[in-house]
Amino acid sequence: MKERLQEIDQAIARLTAAEARRKQLAAQIEELYRQRGERQAKVEETAAIFRKEQDDVDKLEKGGLRALLLSLTGDKEERLDQERREAMAAKCQYEQARSDLDYLERKLSDLIREREGLLSAPSQLEDLWEEKAQLVKSMGGPRGERLVALDREQTELLHQQKELREAISAGENAKRLLGHVQDDLDSARSWGTWDMLGGGLVATMAKHDRLDSAQSSIRAAQRALSDFRTELADVGRMEVPSIQIGEFATFADYFFDDIFSDWYVQSSIKKAQYGISEARMKLTAALRTLTAARQDLDERLAQLDRERENLLDTSTL
Repeated sequence: MKERLQEIDQAIARLTAAEARRKQLAAQIEELYRQRGERQAKVEETAAIFRKEQDDVDKLEKGGLRALLLSLTGDKEERLDQERREAMAAKCQYEQARSDLDYLERKLSDLIREREGLLSAPSQLEDLWEEKAQLVKSMGGPRGERLVALDREQTELLHQQKELREAISAGENAKRLLGHVQDDLDSARSWGTWDMLGGGLVATMAKHDRLDSAQSSIRAAQRALSDFRTELADVGRMEVPSIQIGEFATFADYFFDDIFSDWYVQSSIKKAQYGISEARMKLTAALRTLTAARQDLDERLAQLDRERENLLDTSTL
């Protein structure tokens, strides 16, 4: 009988992990569907804006009445530069949204496929718990029943503990990546100030290099935030910040050589810095909440361990 109990415990451990993962996947898939809907809407929105901005550029480049009037007033080149900048900004936002959507769709497909292999876990697990309860009851009476109940609760809490650790790890990774973005923006802003003061080609190139790095970091941070939000799906609902690439882009003052373009870039960098700082503060608050939840869970598990030890000390099992 004890050999069978050991076999059951091993099978329960395996199936409990499978069932916990199945539940986790169900929550995460639901969250990913939600995120995919948001990203799809963003793709459609940014695509429409990009088409409009590009149409404005095309109309000016091809000529026509508006282009003629601007030529007569001497404003055509200035207006064309502005329209090109706006079109490039719109294209950048569209490509970011499209990349985010592709990432979510790949991840969603992978999780759905994984979940399909775990559909039988709940019924198998329930059968094993029932068999164990009957065996332990016959061996240890009421104490045995309580031990099974404790084992069942402890098993569930241990998986919750694992999920909290994974969510905290995902949040810390997102916060770390946002820190990289902040560093890049701080550096770009410093180089931009020097560029406006006459820093020359070195300052201009250094500024654009930092802005390129910031864009790459933002893409990684956006995905890390999506992962964090997905991990949170089965540990509780929280507000998770969403980072958009915005209009701070390396192309802006390639089309403007005067002071206005530099001020535009500096203003955009400052706005982006504020957004990143706000996102990091929200992440810090979310991580604080998760850490407190993990501590509460640790205390409950310690209580279960003590009760289990007391029962085993007096049990005939």
